Amino acid sequence: MNVYHTKDDTWFVLIVTPDKLAAVAKAIGRPDLLTDPRFSDPAKLTANMPQLTAILDEIFCAEPMAHWYEVFNGIHVTFGAVRGPQEVINDPQLQANDIIVPLNGAGGKLTSTISSPLQVHGVAKVPAKRAPKIGEHNEEVLRQLGFSATEIDGLRASGCHSEGKGTCGPSTTAQPGRREPPPNVDLQ
Repeated sequence: MNVYHTKDDTWFVLIVTPDKLAAVAKAIGRPDLLTDPRFSDPAKLTANMPQLTAILDEIFCAEPMAHWYEVFNGIHVTFGAVRGPQEVINDPQLQANDIIVPLNGAGGKLTSTISSPLQVHGVAKVPAKRAPKIGEHNEEVLRQLGFSATEIDGLRASGCHSEGKGTCGPSTTAQPGRREPPPNVDLQ
């Protein structure tokens, strides 16, 4: 496998295995490669792949990607253009197959994401949504853990429970990143 550059600055991947060399050589108009002793058997082809790659580099940079699509679409080889992130996001096939899906609630320019590859028979996939903000679910989690509204208010007042700040009270030590427990909290 190698990546090649075309005349119109497109990069593409092409896999040339011993069983595909004949198809590639004929398709690109270079049947002489099949009689070249450097590529005459799988072991020699593998050993001389850098030389074949150099030959193919010269050939592929002479034509635009549209030409190579026409050449390789008619034969059974693995090839494809290397796409940038924006091209991938806008790929109609990836969208049609629900690989790129809308991202609910993200806002801004972030409108889509890659769908989870997990699919369980009989269970509908949950639509993708943004990750929670730091501290967004603190109160809900504390309630689930059995804290009362008064206790949660106390944690909030002490600075340990804050919405989205990700800190736990003011630090009273000079050591960066180290936090002291809030007053009246037994750590044992």
